[in-house]
Amino acid sequence: MKNFDPKYNDIPKTEIHCHLEGAIRTQTIIDVAREFNISLPSYEVGELDKHVKVLDQMKDLQAVLEAFDIFQRSITSPEVFERIAWELFEDCAAQNIKLFEVRFSPDWAFHGHNLNWDACLEGLLRAQERAEKEFDMAIGIIAITSRGMGADSCVRTVDWAIRHREHIQAVDLADGEMLFPAKDFIKPILKAKDAGLKVTIHSGEDTPASYVIDTIKNFQPDRIGHGIHSIEDMKAVEMLIERGITLEVNPWSNYLTNSVLTIEAHPLKKLSDLGVRVTINSDDPEVLETNVNNEYRIAHEILGMSMDDIQTCNRFAFESSFIDPAKTKRIWDKYFVNIAPDSN
Repeated sequence: MKNFDPKYNDIPKTEIHCHLEGAIRTQTIIDVAREFNISLPSYEVGELDKHVKVLDQMKDLQAVLEAFDIFQRSITSPEVFERIAWELFEDCAAQNIKLFEVRFSPDWAFHGHNLNWDACLEGLLRAQERAEKEFDMAIGIIAITSRGMGADSCVRTVDWAIRHREHIQAVDLADGEMLFPAKDFIKPILKAKDAGLKVTIHSGEDTPASYVIDTIKNFQPDRIGHGIHSIEDMKAVEMLIERGITLEVNPWSNYLTNSVLTIEAHPLKKLSDLGVRVTINSDDPEVLETNVNNEYRIAHEILGMSMDDIQTCNRFAFESSFIDPAKTKRIWDKYFVNIAPDSN
């Protein structure tokens, strides 16, 4: 489903919800496996794709999360992590993404090979610096704490992010929301907020609107990842609007995880029409075989958003970005501000 139609590819874009662990090229997985003697179902791209890509709708979010095992085992060294990041930034540049925030879960990504978190961050920062110069992008970094790793992992991740807040702009609470109660994570997430980090929370992806309401009350987030089931309760919608909380929406991901039954039923446009600050993102572009161009195509051709609506989504992403405003303003003024409206 990757898309490079000039109609979408030529548009300068933003993306503020992309998981680094779900953005590893299949060829890179094979190269790393050969170098580090990792067993794979196949060492041929077309065959391995059958094992590492979700191409059809699965029964639920958890089933998709289980497909990440091979991706996790591929993160074998700080140098490999740097390569993965650089290749993701290359792929962003190929789509004309100019403002980009990447997120990853250090405890989840690095514990398989017992990697040093600081060394891996240094590799990511090298890739970031190179990409910002070579592709003229503004790039931000978000540290994820995975609910499934437990409360202690959350504390460890938040403390690490605070220690590196010169380079890490925000923390994200991710993973299966229904399986792990929010109460276990409130204290460390609010600690991150008190330390000056921004906060985004995965909520309302495969859970009812009541979870979004609780997320807003418990965490006071700056943004919410997904949040699509807030459409089921106007109280949730009104809270999002009143507090100016931006939703990081990922249409194709929501379909593949069965968070919406059909892609046509996705509430992106309905939320936008109600006045919710929505943005358009890819989530896990390699696992889900998508890109932001494809998400734009879905928004425009299937969900009925105008190209002007999509530009508004870019503006919301810019306004709610966690990246240094000096960096984002230069990018916005150079690439976005003079785009002519198009209501078609």
